[in-house]
Amino acid sequence: MVSHATTDIAIGSQAAMSTVLRILKGAVAAKASDVHLRVDQPPMVRIQGELLPLEHPPLEDALLTTATHALAAYAEVHPERVEASKQLEFSCAIPDVGRFRAHAYRQRGSRALVLRHIPVPVPPMADLRLPPVVKQIAQERRGMVLVTGATGNGKSTTIAALLEFINESFCRHVVTIEDPVEFVFADHLSSFSQREVGPDVSSFQEGLEGALREDPDVIFVGEIRRQGEFEVALNAAESGHLVVSTLHATDVMTAIQRMIAFYPQDRQLGIRTRLADAVAAIISQKLLPTRGGQDRVLVTEVLRRAPSISDHIRDASRFGGLPKALEAAFHEIGTHSFDMKLLGMVRSGVLSLETAQAAARSPKDLVRAVKLNR
Repeated sequence: MVSHATTDIAIGSQAAMSTVLRILKGAVAAKASDVHLRVDQPPMVRIQGELLPLEHPPLEDALLTTATHALAAYAEVHPERVEASKQLEFSCAIPDVGRFRAHAYRQRGSRALVLRHIPVPVPPMADLRLPPVVKQIAQERRGMVLVTGATGNGKSTTIAALLEFINESFCRHVVTIEDPVEFVFADHLSSFSQREVGPDVSSFQEGLEGALREDPDVIFVGEIRRQGEFEVALNAAESGHLVVSTLHATDVMTAIQRMIAFYPQDRQLGIRTRLADAVAAIISQKLLPTRGGQDRVLVTEVLRRAPSISDHIRDASRFGGLPKALEAAFHEIGTHSFDMKLLGMVRSGVLSLETAQAAARSPKDLVRAVKLNR
């Protein structure tokens, strides 16, 4: 016989999950990128980069606890692990709602959740307004391809679009190492092996080392954070594989400096030489509000491997001239600097001068160039 107390708990759980599903459905319909759920606060959503509160009563602790367990169950995370973890990452697909990357954590002794919506299917490159050169980068057979930018600037989606282009165009074995798996790829021309840190492999470094024995053509590692991981990835790129990853860096020069900084001073000259040979491309990106603020537009800076560009990486005394080298090679191989793209968008009316100035490496030069065109 089921007690009244048990029945009340079940009904309460259903009501709590129903509330969360309504919030998530509304967020997806509003094209929100992220949903924030905290105790004693109304839900918040991030739309076009802005965090906005919903007209909704403050959330209760029991609701957040129920929601965390229910969402984790979609990802087949054991309830004991959910209860024991002070913070937990997982991806989950909710029928008739969507796929999300979830981060469950505790703050001030209570549950909290941030859920990022993962678009399904993977958006094509044209929809993301990626420059045509990215398709050429996807055709590389060896070397390191990095997508860099601040959190929330679309790095994961760009990489997913690049991998899906490979999937639809070439016969490759693509091995991914992620924490957690975000975009799920169905095999087309390519074959995907997607490994998640935790359930499938103990760490990024172990996954990278294992991937080299799995006959890969392309290796995607979710993010390079440590010198050990970077060394394995660099070795893989040098040995004839295409290695794709993300790095938190604002632009191409900062990305290269971060990679060099993984190593002590006495090894940095040698690392410059290795990077000059191994880096096939770096795509740095920012999402900026368009003129009028109704939308956001992707602005990119792109480096590709070429003798003139490799020389600027190899020689520290020439490194400061790298942005100009990217601009000079635009017509030949499609490389460009942020400032070059920003100038074009101001001239075409897509961006305001104020927005472009705030994002430029050389704001004064940008303003001068805009005035010369008037």
